[in-house]
Amino acid sequence: MNTIGHDPRRHLYLLISLLLIFVISPFVVPYYYGPVILNIIAAVVLLSATYAVSRRRSFFIFALSLSIFSIGMTFWLAAAPSHWLIIICHGSLVVLIMFFAVTILSYVLGSGKVTWDKIYGAICAYLLLGYAWTFAYSLVEEMQPGSFTSVVSNMPTDLVGRVMQLRYFSFVTLATVGYGDIVPHTAAARTMALLEAILGQFYLVALVGRLVGLHIVHGNDSRSEG
Repeated sequence: MNTIGHDPRRHLYLLISLLLIFVISPFVVPYYYGPVILNIIAAVVLLSATYAVSRRRSFFIFALSLSIFSIGMTFWLAAAPSHWLIIICHGSLVVLIMFFAVTILSYVLGSGKVTWDKIYGAICAYLLLGYAWTFAYSLVEEMQPGSFTSVVSNMPTDLVGRVMQLRYFSFVTLATVGYGDIVPHTAAARTMALLEAILGQFYLVALVGRLVGLHIVHGNDSRSEG
C-alpha cells in the first residue's frame, strides 16, 4: 500500500479552512466580488481536505483529480449558471465531500492512540457531512423547485443565497436543532432531512463511544507498562 508521510497538523489545516468559509460567508456575499472570494475559499477547503486524506496515494490521486474538476466547475458555474451545470457541479461536490468525510472518519475511528489530529479529524468529518448535505439539498431543490420553503421570508432566488440558506438548514438538521424557519415540502426533501438527522445522532454516539473506548484502552496500556 503506497502511503505519503503523515503531517500531524493536516486535519487542523482543514478545520481552519472550514471554519473560515462558514464565518466569512455572510459578510462577503453582499459585495460584488463576494461570490468569487467564497469560491476561492471553497477551493482552499477542497485542497485542504485532499491533503488531509493523502495518507494513501490512491486516495490522494482520486481526491485531487475530483477536486480540480469540482473547482473548475464551480468557477464555470459562477460565470455562466445553468440547470445542468448546477446538477453536475453540486453532484460532484456531494460525492467528493462525502468521500472526504468517510475517509477521515475511518482514520478517526481506526486503531491507534487518540491524538489531537484525530480530534481535529472528528470535527472536520462532522462539518463535512453537513457541508455535503448542503449540496445534496441544492440538487433536490434544482430538480424539484419548491422542495424547501421559508416560513419567515422568501427563499433566495440567486444560487449563492440559496446555497447559504440550505447550508444553514443542513447544519440545524444535522444537530437536530430544528428551528422550523425552513421547511422541507417534497417527499425527497423530507427523506434527505430525516436521513441527515439520524446520521447526526449516530455520528455523535459512535464517535464519542469509540474515542472514549480508545482512550480507556490506551490509558490502561500506559499504566500496565508503568
